[in-house]
Amino acid sequence: MEPYARCLDIISAALAQVVDTPAWSLTDEALTDRISAALGVSAGLDELLARLVGSALERELARLAGASSPTAWLSATQGLSRGAAAGIVARAKAVNDTVNTTRQAWAAGQLSTEQAVLIAETVTGLSGTVDLVAREEAEVYLIDQAPRFSYPELRHLANHVVEVVDPDGADTKLAALLAAEEARALQETTFSARKGFDGIGRFSGKLPNQALDMLTTALDALAAPRRTPTNPPGTGLAETVHGPGTSDLLDADGVHCDTEIGTLTYGQRRGRAFLELIEHLPVDKLPQHGVVNAQIVVTIDAKTLATGIGEATLHTGGVISAGQARRLACNAGLLPVVLDGPSKILDLGMSQRFFDRYQRIALAVRDKGCVWPGCDRPPAWCEAHHIEAWHLGGPTDLSNGCLLCAWHHRLLDTGEWAVIMAADGIPEVIPPQRIDPHRRPIRHERLKPRPR
Repeated sequence: MEPYARCLDIISAALAQVVDTPAWSLTDEALTDRISAALGVSAGLDELLARLVGSALERELARLAGASSPTAWLSATQGLSRGAAAGIVARAKAVNDTVNTTRQAWAAGQLSTEQAVLIAETVTGLSGTVDLVAREEAEVYLIDQAPRFSYPELRHLANHVVEVVDPDGADTKLAALLAAEEARALQETTFSARKGFDGIGRFSGKLPNQALDMLTTALDALAAPRRTPTNPPGTGLAETVHGPGTSDLLDADGVHCDTEIGTLTYGQRRGRAFLELIEHLPVDKLPQHGVVNAQIVVTIDAKTLATGIGEATLHTGGVISAGQARRLACNAGLLPVVLDGPSKILDLGMSQRFFDRYQRIALAVRDKGCVWPGCDRPPAWCEAHHIEAWHLGGPTDLSNGCLLCAWHHRLLDTGEWAVIMAADGIPEVIPPQRIDPHRRPIRHERLKPRPR
C-alpha cells in the first residue's frame, strides 16, 4: 500500500476507536491538552490535504473534468461549499516547497493552518525585496515566534518582519512593502455571498482599507439618528425615495415615519443604510452584458399579482412576498415577468438570428445561470447558446436555447461535450466517454425538481 493511503487508513482507524468515547471523564487540564493535540493533528491533515490538492493543480485535474476552476471541481466532487473549497485551493497555492520550513512545521502540528498560511504568504512576499538568506531568517523567526503570540499579534509581526531581517534599510523597504500592499489589496478585492435557508443572506469579502473607510463613512451618514428639526425637508435619501415630507428616521419596523417605533442598534442602522444603497443603485447607468445583467427579474403568476397574496420568484432562484415585489417595483430596478399558469411566459417575442432581450430574460428565469453541472455563474455572466446550431437549422427559440458561461461555452465548442434539451424542457449536459462510457445526461442541481 502506498504511503498516503496507509497514513490515512491508520488515522481513520484510530479515529474510529474513539468516536463513541465520552470526554466527561477528562480533567480540565487533560481536556485542554487533548484540544491542543487534536488541533495539531488537524493542522497536519490540512497540510497533507493542501499537498494533495497542490498535485491536483499541477496535473490540471479540474480542467480535465470539465470544471471551470479548481474550486468548482473540488466543491462539486467533494461535497464542499464554495468557500471551503476556495480555502483549500488557496492553502495549496500558498504553502509550497519555496517555504519548506514552514510546510514541515505545519505538517508536524507546530503551526496552526492560519499561522502557516500567514508565514508562507509573508515570506513569499519578501522574496522580491530581500535576499534568500534574509528570507530564510524571516521564516525561521516567525515560526519561532508563532507559539508566543496570538494570531493578530503574529500578523502584526509578519507585517514588520523586514525590521528584524534588515533594520538599516527598513524604512525604504517598508515604503516599498506599503506600495506593494496597496497593489495587492486592489488585486485581492473580492465579494462573495450566499443565500440562507432562513431567508437571511450572508456576505463577505475584501476591500482596500481606504475603500472600506469610504463605504463606512457613507453608511454612517445614512444611519445617523436624525431626530431634530435641523434636518430640513429635501436633505435625506428617504425623502428622495418616498416623496417630499417623509422622515429620514430608520425605524425598527422598517417604515419611515415621523415617530420612531422601537430602537435600532448602531449595527442595525448601518444595515438599513446598506439596504437603501442597494435598493437605489442606478441600474440604468451600470455596464451592460447580456442585456439585462443589472436588473432583477421577478416572476409572478397573474393571480398572485391581482390578489397580492402569495410569493414571487427572483431570477436568482430566491422567493419574496408579493407585497415585497410590489414595493421594490416602485423604486428599484426590478422587471416583472407575469406567468399564466405554472410555466407559460406571456408576451416574450422571438428573433430570427439572435436571442433578444425578452428571450434572454426568459432563459434567465428558467435556467437561473449557466446550466453546466456544478457551475455557479449567474445569468449576467452567461451567453445564450443554440442547442441545435442556428446555421444547421436550429431555431432561435426558448426550446432550443440555454445559458452557458463563456468558459463552458468554449469547452462545449471542443466537441467532447454536448447539450441536449430533456423531454421536460430542461437543458442537460452529456459528458465525454472518458468520464462516462454511457454518456448519460447530467442536470444541474438547481434545475432538478425540489423535494416537497
